[in-house]
Amino acid sequence: MATLTTRDGTRIFYKVRGEGRPPFIFIHGWCSNLAHWDAQTRHFGKRHRVLAVDRRGQGRSDVPPGGYTGKQHAADLAEVARKEKIRSAIVVGHAGGGPTTLEFARSYPHLARAVVMVDSMVGPKARIGDPSDPAGRALGALIDSFEGPGGAAEFKKMYSGLFSRHAGPAGRQAVADAAKTPREVVAAELESLAINTLGIAKRLEQPVLWLTAAAANEAAVGKAFRNVQFARTVGSGHFPHIEVPEQTNAMIERFVSTL
Repeated sequence: MATLTTRDGTRIFYKVRGEGRPPFIFIHGWCSNLAHWDAQTRHFGKRHRVLAVDRRGQGRSDVPPGGYTGKQHAADLAEVARKEKIRSAIVVGHAGGGPTTLEFARSYPHLARAVVMVDSMVGPKARIGDPSDPAGRALGALIDSFEGPGGAAEFKKMYSGLFSRHAGPAGRQAVADAAKTPREVVAAELESLAINTLGIAKRLEQPVLWLTAAAANEAAVGKAFRNVQFARTVGSGHFPHIEVPEQTNAMIERFVSTL
């Protein structure tokens, strides 16, 4: 485990291992951490340089008062990648780490050769709490449900529901890890999802793998990206990289072989 202190004084924890090209960068999702990519860093680290980062406010990284946006997370990641001399990487992001992944690929194209989006989403800017905006209404309701004395129990119940009944100890550990996330970070990270990810996606030139646990709307996603391939795992919940790592790794490997 290594650390880097960013320009705004935030200490970021990360893990780097292996050698070989292309390198990989793994970006965790909402209330997750770099350890949730262990099956991928072990697998790809045998033949590639791999980097996994605890985004600010999550895992072991510092919990600053602000900066919980895709743009700031991407800037943090770029600082780490430059320190480790990693460029032209396969950037793999999960779910709530999607805005960071897309922003990183857009803002630092020399650092991102291709993108893998794992059970994530793209869409227009959401208006949180606006009853006329389905996405904004859902985000607002989710944030509200975590406030108050019963918020911790509600959070754990919701997060547990992101895993299938086959997830086992790995799923339970991920839920326990998520429950340690400070409440203010939980809300701030949800608010960060309201950005216009569709607009960012349309500007990407890198090839993309859209990897999901459920059927994807390929027509809509195909309009968002210039060059996209699709993959779907079997028997997994929202964390296929934890629940079915062999499938996830094989799909990523196949995608990389087509580049």
